[in-house]
Amino acid sequence: MKARSLSAPGLFVAVAVLIAFTGVVAANAGGSSVDEADSTAAAVKEASSSSAIGAADALTKADIEGLAFMREEEKLARDVYLTLGEIWNAPIFSSIAASEQRHMDAILGLCDRYGIDDTMYAETIGRFENRDLQEMYDDLVGVGSDSIEAALEVGAIIEEVDIVDLEEYLEQTTAEDITRVYENLLRGSRNHLRAFVSQVEAAGFDRAPYLLGTEDYESILGSETERGAGGRGAGGVGVASDVQRGSGRQERDPQGGGRGLVGTGWGGGFRSGS
Repeated sequence: MKARSLSAPGLFVAVAVLIAFTGVVAANAGGSSVDEADSTAAAVKEASSSSAIGAADALTKADIEGLAFMREEEKLARDVYLTLGEIWNAPIFSSIAASEQRHMDAILGLCDRYGIDDTMYAETIGRFENRDLQEMYDDLVGVGSDSIEAALEVGAIIEEVDIVDLEEYLEQTTAEDITRVYENLLRGSRNHLRAFVSQVEAAGFDRAPYLLGTEDYESILGSETERGAGGRGAGGVGVASDVQRGSGRQERDPQGGGRGLVGTGWGGGFRSGS
């Protein structure tokens, strides 16, 4: 069967925005439902279990910036999934959007604990203080509106960005409570990525990573759903048994880079299995 490409020129713009604002991308580059397992609630409880334990100056500047950025980046994921869920009526988007809300709540708990003001537009879908995130939202919704396959690819891209950024902030922090929350969110993002890729493959497309290195990407996809204490999905997500991996195999440019942005349309990043 000849590989076919999806026509989505906006993807080039969207990925360019991703690369521009993440800052950590360069160093790292090289069905039907999601069962929301609520272990992220433990992260929320951990983050807000006591009253503010100190002013924001108890944290490093990197910690403060990281909390602010990650809260709005989790909002980006929630807002994109809510918007695409309305367009395509696909349960995976509403299910993972609920998880992203829990991720936002977990980070808000840390902000409250340290007395960091939270002034973002949490309840306003599609509005962001960070201009790069605003542009990313607009671009990715535009791309995801093209087809359900494009929407699923957008979800996978967002989860790759979350993983890369969370790993970066984990390397920078020494605060134990922030570390625990970020690790929970990271497990959730890996589960989200598995869920989106499984549906991309079920639709008959092979997918290569855009941001993650090949080894890390394939390691995530080759691992089972990650679960926390009591057998519940760590990071707020467990993949339901009815979400099954498609039969397609991962294909990737052997020259590395991971983005597959060659030629026209989706290039090497998203194409049907042979």
